[in-house]
Amino acid sequence: MTDENRDQLLTELATLHQQLGEAFFASRLRPLLETDLTVQQIRALALVQVDRESTPQRLAEALGVSAATVSGILDRLTAAGMTVRTPDPADGRVRRVTSTEKGTEAIRRLFAHEDALPPELLALLDVDDLRALVQGTRGLLEAARKLAP
Repeated sequence: MTDENRDQLLTELATLHQQLGEAFFASRLRPLLETDLTVQQIRALALVQVDRESTPQRLAEALGVSAATVSGILDRLTAAGMTVRTPDPADGRVRRVTSTEKGTEAIRRLFAHEDALPPELLALLDVDDLRALVQGTRGLLEAARKLAP
């Protein structure tokens, strides 16, 4: 395959990916519209997810809010069963914040787009297209795993 063919395929793939995203846009917004979490709670929970654990001080700095505001955010997330605060083994004055399974699931539901492809959509694909889709998705997953930290 020439570089020109590869470039054309990459351009077409980018266009198709954007169009597919647009087709699923409304369904991807639904979890955001249905959540009871505030924007600051979502941001705090997402930061804990990204870092695996955090401290109230780190969260306050990252969110650009006061320690008291973070305390309130964490109180509500903990009361909802989405985070847990535990003493730091090295310094008991410091609290470590981690996400619970419920917190992880809330972030996944909002951002991971783990929706199953609609069966009625897949039913419209012929077997050759379905095979090509499976092969391409496998290749994309392998490449993504190579980039993951």
